Amino acid sequence: MSDPSTTPTPRLGRRFITVWVGQSVSAIGSVLSAVGVAVFVFIETGSAAWLGLLSALASLPFLLTAPFLTLTDRYPKRTVMIAADAFAVVGPMLALALALGGRLEMWHLAVSTFLGGVGTSFQWPAMQAAVPALVTREALGRANSLQQLGPAIGIVVGPVLATPLVAWWGIEAVLAVDVLTFIVAAATTASVRFGDATDESDVVDDGSWSALWAWLGTEGRPLITLLVVVAGVNFLMAFFNVSVLVLATDLGGTARAGLLMGAVGGAMILGSVVSAHRGVPPDRVGTFARGLMLAGTGFVVASLRPSFTLAIVGVVIAVGSIPAVMAAVATVFHEQVPASMQGRMFGLRTSVGRSLEPIGAISGGLIVAHVANPAMREGGGLGNTVGAIIGVGEGRGAALVLAVVGLVLVAVGLWLAGSTVRHSLRQELGETLEPPVPATMT
Repeated sequence: MSDPSTTPTPRLGRRFITVWVGQSVSAIGSVLSAVGVAVFVFIETGSAAWLGLLSALASLPFLLTAPFLTLTDRYPKRTVMIAADAFAVVGPMLALALALGGRLEMWHLAVSTFLGGVGTSFQWPAMQAAVPALVTREALGRANSLQQLGPAIGIVVGPVLATPLVAWWGIEAVLAVDVLTFIVAAATTASVRFGDATDESDVVDDGSWSALWAWLGTEGRPLITLLVVVAGVNFLMAFFNVSVLVLATDLGGTARAGLLMGAVGGAMILGSVVSAHRGVPPDRVGTFARGLMLAGTGFVVASLRPSFTLAIVGVVIAVGSIPAVMAAVATVFHEQVPASMQGRMFGLRTSVGRSLEPIGAISGGLIVAHVANPAMREGGGLGNTVGAIIGVGEGRGAALVLAVVGLVLVAVGLWLAGSTVRHSLRQELGETLEPPVPATMT
């Protein structure tokens, strides 16, 4: 067996780096535009309802376009990516033209948001499915880790730049940035000649959803478990998004709340860089499981005491593991799913995950406000029990939800680490692993 320390780091290559740079620039521009549009809409209307509508319209296309995602496998991935970017930029271009002409209305921005979501719902799974055609099999883990960097940078710089852009130059500035970054993404993709992903599978595939379901029911059955787990994690992360914002505002006040959100983006950037450098270990599912346990532990740490510093430390621990988790899962699907089916598979993952986000966000908000907060008040139902550990008060309801989410993630990670799914996938990669101990229920 070769010494891992002497094994050369697999190169990503010019083709992947070129496409990745363009897509990362586009992701940063999209985050900046989304924040800028939200700020502009709230300033103009003063209505949180408009913000909720924009959020829903950004996620809705991922559900509505699901039946048509077979196109991502029936046409070359490069063609789908360019066409999707070209469609996604139509909305911002029309909104920019209307804004420059002084005729922009709120519903124009709503339509622009929806059209952008339609384009992204095709572009993202096509890009994910194209990765094996741009890098070697050995470099898949590094490539999938690096894919998380653009959105992470967007989380950090988007809120910082969007507000002053809107304040100084108006909504036209952020729309122009969005249009420009879409053009950069399409141009860089068009400049690269994609290769052909190697596919050793002899599966019969006519490009339909029924063919994918048939494969998932036979050879791909272990991946159904991963799909369910990923969907559940996405749902739980929506609870985190709500809880951490409430927690940051309660502990740090309005002036310092942004520091915690900045720490989230910084942790994701650091996690992406480290994961891209190290790659994903051969035990992909084990890496996924350990990442879930680390994330859950961080959430619990953040909720233990009403301390702004402790909240930042816990969130950094948790979010810093997310890029490795996402890279591990993506690499599993790249290695296990036939190349001809990967567009549909990644589209299925995205559609399910994005459709659960608004449900989780709404549920999380209601639970924090109407269940957890009352329970954590002085004299509340949990004030004398859980409150003795994490503290009591109006804002501790968000901490309670965060702690519960963390414990659930730890439990899922522990179960996954000993599951037959992990065992079977490692066996397929030619590794040895002690058979998992069957779980028992009492």
